Amino acid sequence: MRKVAVIALGCPKNTVEAEYLLGILENKGYILTNNTLEADIVIIHTCSFIKDARIESENRIKEILELKSEKDLKVYVSGCLPQLLKEEFANSFPGVDGFTGTGELSRITRLMARKNKTGKLLLKPGGLNDSKFRLLSSPLPFAYLKIAEGCNHNCSFCIIPSLRGKYVSRTVSSLADEAKALSDSGVKELIIIAQDTTSYGKDLYNRFVLDKLLAKLAKIEELKIIRLMYAYPSSVTDGLLDVIKEYDNICKYMDIPIQHASKNVLANMKRPLNTVKIIEKINKRVPDIVLRTSLITGFPGETERDIKELERFIKQGYFQYAGVFEYSGQKEAPSFKLKNRVDLEKAKERKIFIENAQYEVFKKKAGVLKNKKIEFMAESCKKSGGRYIVSGRSFFQAPEIDGNIIIRSKKPVNLGGFYSAEITGNEGYDVTAKFKV
Repeated sequence: MRKVAVIALGCPKNTVEAEYLLGILENKGYILTNNTLEADIVIIHTCSFIKDARIESENRIKEILELKSEKDLKVYVSGCLPQLLKEEFANSFPGVDGFTGTGELSRITRLMARKNKTGKLLLKPGGLNDSKFRLLSSPLPFAYLKIAEGCNHNCSFCIIPSLRGKYVSRTVSSLADEAKALSDSGVKELIIIAQDTTSYGKDLYNRFVLDKLLAKLAKIEELKIIRLMYAYPSSVTDGLLDVIKEYDNICKYMDIPIQHASKNVLANMKRPLNTVKIIEKINKRVPDIVLRTSLITGFPGETERDIKELERFIKQGYFQYAGVFEYSGQKEAPSFKLKNRVDLEKAKERKIFIENAQYEVFKKKAGVLKNKKIEFMAESCKKSGGRYIVSGRSFFQAPEIDGNIIIRSKKPVNLGGFYSAEITGNEGYDVTAKFKV
């Protein structure tokens, strides 16, 4: 009966895999702990999608290995980083007791049971796509539902296909069962994720069926909010937009990473060249939809003209939110071989330039929202100076990336409860409000 701590780094997809790991470990009789100081075993589930994520993962491994030098501790590393660097990575951290890549996570307990370090590296691309065991890592009233694993696109900046393999959808029935179990456990907001959510079902049903899945999930009464993330532009169908319009508990919200607006840059990225038209179609068919996107500045070959074109597109106001990242050139990605590299400082300058343009758009949209009545879900309530600072989110805010609804209240609220409020303004990307009288 040994104590295990699992550290999940990176994106929500890694969070879900870590929750499956927690369930598997508990089922095998391990005692789970959040405290690495009291753990006998630490598993670090890594990310390597961008350079900063790789650095974070490596630093956390070093930190845990320092702890190992002070106490009897077993350390295992899983996920994208060992999958990417393989033996090179294992040799860099000889103090780690075992490694498993993305496709053999379910075998980690076998790895932990080995008495020696022979064959301590398990590598096969893929992912822990589902499990009959899942233990939520947070008491918050939202959870992620990973509907597929892998990716069939060949974006030149991306290493996901080599890490995660070809696109593999879960069945509609398995996802509906997991969604129902999550709702029965108290989850009120379900966030749909995958490397590419809008390609869901093509491998199983020979057509895109995300609309059919969402319609089925929307019938689970306990789910008050269903949110769609990581939509690939060219797979957004009219049927999907119709379903978003039809069901009240499917958010009029979509995260659709476009990466850029210049056809020159999109061609070098090997991304769809009709992105602008797709965004215009979404806004036309669902006029009240809130869109978020992700953008890359400083991609090889990007010119001042390209960045101005991106700025003009951003200023049209299609997106309420945008995450902007300077290009992270990983040598394993095809784009690493492209010529006309952009200086890192220039890429950072362009990042700030686009962020500022997007924030001006957000401020205008926040101004339009002023005095509007909204419903929000309370997630935090802390007493401060005789009042309560209530924090939550409305339909137009995804967790951890889009800001929060902030209310200063005389009374506490129930976490996970839904409340009516009136928007009063904004503080950065947070939206301020007051309870509706």
